[in-house]
Amino acid sequence: MTDQDKTDTSNDLSVVDRVLTEFINAVAAEDGYSEISARLKDAILEKREFNEAALERALFGVEQQ
Repeated sequence: MTDQDKTDTSNDLSVVDRVLTEFINAVAAEDGYSEISARLKDAILEKREFNEAALERALFGVEQQ
């Protein structure tokens, strides 16, 4: 993805979504964190779940008991 592609895509997002997307991309860039970033993207950007249980599932991959 080129910088122009990123700019075109980010123009469609709110400021909050752009910040969260950059954070998730930074997490994905770290070795061993690709699964966490995928779960964060699903929970935060796609499902729009911001509750504690959803974030715990995204970060740790476990169900809250």
